[in-house]
Amino acid sequence: MSHLLLLMHLILVTMPVAANPKENIKTNNGSETELTRETEMINLGRNIGWIDATCSWFGWGHLSLENASTSISVIGEAIQKAHGSDTYSWVIERTAKKYPKCKPALPKL
Repeated sequence: MSHLLLLMHLILVTMPVAANPKENIKTNNGSETELTRETEMINLGRNIGWIDATCSWFGWGHLSLENASTSISVIGEAIQKAHGSDTYSWVIERTAKKYPKCKPALPKL
């Protein structure tokens, strides 16, 4: 069961939110830059949610240390690539504070 959840998690993490700028710009009267930033923030929020879910499942004993670490590592790489090292560090520090039982699965900063 935990392998299936991890697989589903990794598949969903790799699917970024797609936006149709022309359609959204017309309805929101925003700029393309604003739309891009909104999309980036939606993706960041989704990735943080997946890390939270992974840490919850790990804390409840439903995921092994190896599976939790792998999942968090994959998500972390996506965050670092899209948002930079500062945001990545902030997410890991925030997660360590929010889920102390998850610290063994989190990467060391």
